[in-house]
Amino acid sequence: MRRTILTVGVMLLLLLPSYTIFVSAQPAFKLPTSTSDQIIEMINKINESTLFPYLENLTKFGTRYTGTENCTKAANYFYATFKNMGINVTYHNWTFNKFSSQNVVATLPGTNKSQNATFIACGHFDTVAVSPGADDDGSGSAALLSLANIMKDYSFEYTIRFVAFTGEEVGSYGSFCYARDAYRHGDNIVAVLNIDMIGYANTTAGGNSIRLFYPARSQWVAEKSHDIVETYQTVLNMSIEVLPNYIGSDHQAFIDYGYDGVWIAHPDGYPWGHSQNDTANHINKTYYVKATRLMLTLLAVYARTPIDLQIILTQPKEGYLYVSGKALYKLDLGRAWIIGMRGTTFLFGKNTARSDVITNESIQFVIYCIDGNFQFGWPTTPPYECSILGIHYPLLGKHTLKVYAYTTSGDVATDEMDIHIFMLNSQFTKQRNT
Repeated sequence: MRRTILTVGVMLLLLLPSYTIFVSAQPAFKLPTSTSDQIIEMINKINESTLFPYLENLTKFGTRYTGTENCTKAANYFYATFKNMGINVTYHNWTFNKFSSQNVVATLPGTNKSQNATFIACGHFDTVAVSPGADDDGSGSAALLSLANIMKDYSFEYTIRFVAFTGEEVGSYGSFCYARDAYRHGDNIVAVLNIDMIGYANTTAGGNSIRLFYPARSQWVAEKSHDIVETYQTVLNMSIEVLPNYIGSDHQAFIDYGYDGVWIAHPDGYPWGHSQNDTANHINKTYYVKATRLMLTLLAVYARTPIDLQIILTQPKEGYLYVSGKALYKLDLGRAWIIGMRGTTFLFGKNTARSDVITNESIQFVIYCIDGNFQFGWPTTPPYECSILGIHYPLLGKHTLKVYAYTTSGDVATDEMDIHIFMLNSQFTKQRNT
């Protein structure tokens, strides 16, 4: 029987049409290969006078340690400024690990209601206790205001959220609570651009580039961002360096809950970081404008590019403990970010993987893999589900569950999650017992 199963699996693989298999989780979409006059128009609206006053106003509050009066005043400033622009804005109040504060969320609704996809640009306006935080991260969070004020006058296929976070400097607690709540609400967040320190350059090379740090699952965000900047190179005069992930900022909370995101920062070292000298007079205004223009370009292109195919893992859920297929506990492990345990899922006993597929195309099949090995049973129609089992041996310890959706036209989309699995059966032991 084991030989029969192996033979069937090999035959199925040989029958597969030729597809491009992506190495990271991603939707399927094709970037435009030419510039948009309207996006160039938006880019050109960003200059010192439309950008720098927001940063000056923010730094006037002084140090903004999470939970302090100054931090609250800064949150109110973000809220009032977004509101005065006529943008829908809300507070996202959070409490975690003895800290209480509020994130500020401004939303530009997309025109495509059927997919309900969202792109997030974010930055943190809290600081360490001694610093006014002009660069870290007044530069990124204030840039959100400039981006929103320009982009509000244009339409986008997908929703854009500008999220100003608190709690970054004490453990990324604001973004953890927001990402957790968004995930449990079922938000379809396609990508997160975490803009953290974009206000300084002191070399020619540094003044013409910006860095995107990505985890493996978000490689597509870094690569496609690089392609977007190449398309707009003559307008931006900037390049993108793509580097391995940095876990200590707000994008990581989204990664932990199964979304994709990157951390964005200037290449040149900043001598005044986390000190009382991180003040607005040390910001390189020319570079700050160029970096913000690049952020607008990425966000606008992503939010205007039709997504042909998405697949989203819906079961098991991130951040839960399961026993015999039942979700018994929500695991709020926000303090465990430094050891990679935030959003962790534990499975004890049998379970089933399920996914939602979002597309207007015909689906050929959906494939589930554990640690890169396909699972038997490839659904071609909803529900797109598969039993989670080891192939030769029971699954014990940390594993990666990955799902692929294939359309008849050749598009492929993927999603993935890490799971700690503890079970006794495997596919072959199950087969022998039936």
